[in-house]
Amino acid sequence: MKNYWIIGHPLKFCLAMPVMNGAFKELGIDAHFETKDLNKEQFEEAMQKLKSGELAGIMPTAPYKTPSVNAADEINERVKVINSTNLLINNGDKVKAYNFDWYGALGAIESFIEDLKGKQVHVIGAGGAARSAAYACQSAGAKVSIWNRTPERAKAFAEEIGIEWVEDMRTWGGNPNVIINATSISSNDSQSTLVPFQLWKDVELAMDAVYGKTSLFLEEAKAMNVAHILSGEVWFLKQIVPMFMQITGQEAPIELMEKLCHEAKEIKS
Repeated sequence: MKNYWIIGHPLKFCLAMPVMNGAFKELGIDAHFETKDLNKEQFEEAMQKLKSGELAGIMPTAPYKTPSVNAADEINERVKVINSTNLLINNGDKVKAYNFDWYGALGAIESFIEDLKGKQVHVIGAGGAARSAAYACQSAGAKVSIWNRTPERAKAFAEEIGIEWVEDMRTWGGNPNVIINATSISSNDSQSTLVPFQLWKDVELAMDAVYGKTSLFLEEAKAMNVAHILSGEVWFLKQIVPMFMQITGQEAPIELMEKLCHEAKEIKS
């Protein structure tokens, strides 16, 4: 059996394990995912298990999406620019890093807005998921801006790929059509408003990276009558399908994976 780990710290509810394992079972694939909440020392040990072949692959979540890039022997230009991976595979002689966050973000948005060219997309956050979403939307021709509570992180990435850095959303004169919240704040029991009232004026789509529950961000979007409001499950499903195909080399059972995702969410709720 091929063993895969999903790692993070703290590692909360994770849809990937039931969805991937259910799809493996359906197709008769001898593989299994399990979740591991790892501290920094344990993270390094996991990378060694991957390199030795004891693990066939690792799916890093926060805060390990960026540190995991250093464990790879081979990365493509996309992973290099975003400096984030959410899948590492040992193919027998080397470890290769992939980024499917950008597939998920773009696929979710383009399910509702077919053409992003000329649209203004504002990304909140500067972690791996946020950088992936910003890169994806820029690649699709959108005018992208980014803000983060730690300004230096957002500014450095913005300057690297040539997008707009927003220092203060309260005084920013932007007019976004899409807002993506890729911060961890939606996971917190105590949440605060992120988006100033005036920025909602022309927003057509709001998407939160966090899944499993609603968030203050999504509730505010609903109150502002945003046409398309997407929780993290949509982003997740749009990336887990190509990820499954990369891991197995087989077509993904999409309808089953969607069903498993919804069932797992209901159980968690």
